[in-house]
Amino acid sequence: MIQYYGMDIVSSRHVTWTDAENPTEDHIRSLQKKHPIHPLVLHELQAVTYRPKIEEYDDHLFLVLHFPVFDERERATRSRELDFVIFPYHLITVHYDPLPQLGEFQEMLGGHEAIRERRFGINSSILLHSIVSHLFRLSLDELESIDQKVRKIEKIVFDKEMSGVLTDIAEVRRDILSFRKALKPQGRVLESLAERGKKFFGADFAPYFNDIRTEYIQLWNEVEDLQENLDVLYETHVSLVSLNSNEVMKTLTIMASLLLPATLIASIYGMNVKNAPLHGFWSIVGLITVAVFVIYRYFKHRRWL
Repeated sequence: MIQYYGMDIVSSRHVTWTDAENPTEDHIRSLQKKHPIHPLVLHELQAVTYRPKIEEYDDHLFLVLHFPVFDERERATRSRELDFVIFPYHLITVHYDPLPQLGEFQEMLGGHEAIRERRFGINSSILLHSIVSHLFRLSLDELESIDQKVRKIEKIVFDKEMSGVLTDIAEVRRDILSFRKALKPQGRVLESLAERGKKFFGADFAPYFNDIRTEYIQLWNEVEDLQENLDVLYETHVSLVSLNSNEVMKTLTIMASLLLPATLIASIYGMNVKNAPLHGFWSIVGLITVAVFVIYRYFKHRRWL
């Protein structure tokens, strides 16, 4: 791997890969000198593009994709843009935030000639497939980590532990939302890439573009499954909390109902009556006992207890 105007370059016998992070005007000018990049693409490379897209020009394709990447500093998943300028034998990638996974992949290819020749292939379509597939596989690994969090939440919910569950669910939902925002708009772009890639490189290389779309569908289905599982767990947790609250309210209501006649009778007989006989006290106690027993039997008959 070599450096050129602050950009990383890895070459094989047939294909060259140039990667630029947060490109400056010097980067853009050097790319313009070496490659006949359309002015509109050069303009696009100088700023973030928030939506995935693919554009076709006379001798190159311009592709914008977004990949969900776990941010170690923020401890959350964030969408990262990666732009591709695709010439037949030269691939340019541009990103505006650090992509350590991409850098590690580039270093690995730069240090292993046999792997590099296989991953680069005889034109840039194979290298494009290698890069996108690598990033999709890393996304699947991140989804596996999220799936473990969902399983942990599932155990907590069905063990009826109430504290902290909503916070855990909210954190996982944030990560899944980042995946959905990054991946959902790309379905049609990758369909278009399969069509335009076949036209640009020839029918023999169509399987590489179809494979990219298949891996995308697999990744999207995993995200959807995790979303559905988490929604079910959230609804189950809310139902259990509601049931628990209803049980508490039911117990408090029954206790209040049992004590109501006792409170009423005690209030009546608590009036200041002089020279009340001793047996009057026991009459009050007996009346309270009978009232409580009657209400208790009524609740039992109605199956409220």
